Amino acid sequence: MPSVGDEGDWASGPHRREHQYVTLKLYVNSSAFHRELPVYDHLSKYTTVKHRGRENIRQLLGSFKITGPGGKHMVLVHQVAQMSLRDIRLVFMPNGFDPEFVKGAIIELLTVLDFLHTHANIVHTDVHSGNMLLGVYDNNILRALEDAEFKAPTPRKLVSESRTIYFSRIRKPREGPMLLADFGEARIGSGPHAGDVMPLQYRAPEVLLYRGWSYPIDIWSVGLTAWDMLEKKLLFTAKDKDGDVYDAAHFAQLIAALGPPPPEFLARNPEKKADFWDENGSKWLDLAPIPENRTMEALETRLEGKEQEMFLRFIRRALTWLPEERATAKELLEDPWLTD
Repeated sequence: MPSVGDEGDWASGPHRREHQYVTLKLYVNSSAFHRELPVYDHLSKYTTVKHRGRENIRQLLGSFKITGPGGKHMVLVHQVAQMSLRDIRLVFMPNGFDPEFVKGAIIELLTVLDFLHTHANIVHTDVHSGNMLLGVYDNNILRALEDAEFKAPTPRKLVSESRTIYFSRIRKPREGPMLLADFGEARIGSGPHAGDVMPLQYRAPEVLLYRGWSYPIDIWSVGLTAWDMLEKKLLFTAKDKDGDVYDAAHFAQLIAALGPPPPEFLARNPEKKADFWDENGSKWLDLAPIPENRTMEALETRLEGKEQEMFLRFIRRALTWLPEERATAKELLEDPWLTD
């Protein structure tokens, strides 16, 4: 916890007078500009809104600054959680989650995005299973972790006088609510916004084309998150056969899965279009070959029959070239793949 002289609202708040498990998020740089605190401040205006999705946002309990060898660092005090869904999959579910679990997680994700988009007017920009945390219903699991650490401390490595690396204590998580975390790149307002956002392989077409973007980029991420939680292979890697990441390889994979982009999409940035298509936008310039084995049908291996048809229809409603053609979070919550 912060020492005497550290700056912030945590020390002056009620939390120091009670025992509470929290998570500290330490920013590694000493940048004076932070998006996350203003976003949480904006969210605090909507605490009276009756919407189920508001409960699926990881709470910010406070913040303070701490001084290190590299200067001052912002520290956020967050609601405690267990593991991210991405880490749970990597450690415990290497072949993908059960389809019913995926449906439940996506319903919770869409519910919180409906709140963010329609009430709080926030674009998250970084939706993926690594930012979907499994919360805690019962603090007894944290007490057990605390007791275990006292009895048998985890190994640690002293890097320098001011830095120690601790080995993680991995335990199989228990049931808990899904919490959407990390608002460090979120934007307030419908936009259109500018800038290169989203993880590389999750970038929506309008981000790749360097055009303005808004809420639909989060819906694009929902489609890829559902796919990645269920399937063994990523739908888009943004890499060529040699493992190099570049936009041409990404566009080629989009074409393989979605078909060629409509002229209306390419017309939104003629300069960028000219880098990859001919003057008319009708011919791909083959800066990266369009892979023949990367259709959705070829990569989908977990489902069969009607269930597969409904899943792929859901994915196609989220993954469209034109952002205005993507379904909204509210519309996807009513999709047959989630409701039947």
